[in-house]
Amino acid sequence: MRLTHVHMNKFEEYSPYIDTLVLPIGTIEAHGPHAPLGTDVLIPKKLADFIERNLSGRVWTAPEIPYGNTWHLRDFPGSIDVPSRIFADYVHAVVSSFARWGIKNVVLLNGHGGNNTALNEAATKLAEEGLRVLVSNYWIDYREEIKTITPGVGHAGEDETSLAMAVDASSVDLELAGAPSNPEFGRVRSQNMGRELYPNAYSGDPKSASVEKGEQLFELIGNRLVQEITGLWTHNS
Repeated sequence: MRLTHVHMNKFEEYSPYIDTLVLPIGTIEAHGPHAPLGTDVLIPKKLADFIERNLSGRVWTAPEIPYGNTWHLRDFPGSIDVPSRIFADYVHAVVSSFARWGIKNVVLLNGHGGNNTALNEAATKLAEEGLRVLVSNYWIDYREEIKTITPGVGHAGEDETSLAMAVDASSVDLELAGAPSNPEFGRVRSQNMGRELYPNAYSGDPKSASVEKGEQLFELIGNRLVQEITGLWTHNS
């Protein structure tokens, strides 16, 4: 059930039958010269729509949290950074409030790698409070399957750009994408590491992206997420 479309009385009526929260989470961040700043929000929102269509009646599909921890790319135009500690506390507070209304299972549908530390911290705290929490990072969880469709995985690369195109093709301009970029990742943090790792705010080969590949990815990832959520229910039964 889409939370934004439900009246107060209906929420009260449905709550005894809905025990699972799907919460899309992303950030506003540079995705090269070719893909939109909201890529990491648009993708989990569309995945949440997929889950809603397939599992409606037992999940609350919540509005997205659009801002996250964007420390690595914060110096690129348009990137908005929320410190990890504040972000973790905020996510925890949001989900804890849902728990008051009977939520037992939580899917943090993450679209941004920089959020991982904060989300894992929030998930651990929520688990200690009795909730079952799935932190979903599609590009990690299903990486090998994704590579069968888009071999060139990367930040605003073939896979992520294809997904953005499948959401809204008009938001992507492949003519602005540069040559393939494959930066080497170091373990040393520095003030300018974002621009050192991602000189043009992307990695991989975005020019190989397509709407068709994005639609195939959404089908793949969406089905895998539905399997994992139903697995949560089986475990609880």
